[in-house]
Amino acid sequence: MTLFEILIAVLILSLCAYTIMETVLTADVQSTYAMHRSLVVSALQDKIEAARGLAASGALTSYSSGSSVSLPGFVAPVTVTATSTLEATSRTLFDVTATATWTETSSLGSYTDTASLATIVRQ
Repeated sequence: MTLFEILIAVLILSLCAYTIMETVLTADVQSTYAMHRSLVVSALQDKIEAARGLAASGALTSYSSGSSVSLPGFVAPVTVTATSTLEATSRTLFDVTATATWTETSSLGSYTDTASLATIVRQ
């Protein structure tokens, strides 16, 4: 009877240990993803701020540009596209959009992700 109780206790402890390890692994994957997303949003904010700087100097025009940015921890460069479009009903308002596309890899697999920021800038 005592051996049976020990086996049940070991089984329960093993299930608890498995659950804890699974939680730790999931938290690690999610924190890495959050860090990557934070770096991408920061790069997008830089593009938006560059457009605001052009508007402040009176040099903002309609444009579309693309570039690759190497960020730490990413398996490949992040593709960043920035566009500025003059509003149809205005001479001084521009729609500015910055979009990033990158590849995420983790123990769960590999997939492509996208983030986008948009604002209206007055020149």
